[in-house]
Amino acid sequence: MPPFAGAVLTGGRARRFGSDKCAYRYRGATLLEHALASLREAEERMIVGGPERSLPGVRWIPDVRPGLGALGGVHAALLASPTPWLAVTACDVPFLPALLWRLLLALADDALLIVPEGPTGLEPLAAVYHRDLVPQVEERLDAGARSLHGLLDVAPGRVVPWSELRDTLDADAFLNANRPEDLP
Repeated sequence: MPPFAGAVLTGGRARRFGSDKCAYRYRGATLLEHALASLREAEERMIVGGPERSLPGVRWIPDVRPGLGALGGVHAALLASPTPWLAVTACDVPFLPALLWRLLLALADDALLIVPEGPTGLEPLAAVYHRDLVPQVEERLDAGARSLHGLLDVAPGRVVPWSELRDTLDADAFLNANRPEDLP
């Protein structure tokens, strides 16, 4: 498995959540702390975007191009990453296991992004991205794109089907908490 850095995107507005979802306490930790725990094997862990947050052993990275959604957050994280590979998640995905990153990075070859499929579809906020994607990300940002989904159309990538992951990961691994009541 190649070395990797980890980034948690925190720049969302959390309108549906009703409060700062990264600071929301759930099962003894904040949602941000749960997301960072999934990245415990990373060479470096970063919090990207949103208000500056300070946690021991974690670096905060401001958005290079604020207000440009998840694609803007991935852009800032790729530019700041000390390693070629970067695992990316969001603070509202608290059940990702560290095993996911090992599974995805074991497939690292000539792909520049490796995106898992969960029970409900593609999971670009639980994926690994290579630093060589920066030009494609910048082109998409310059064109007004904010979504991560379109990167698979413009860069060599690999999708890992849910059928290959479901025996190893819980169905809740990709649960996205848009509201407090989404959490079991």
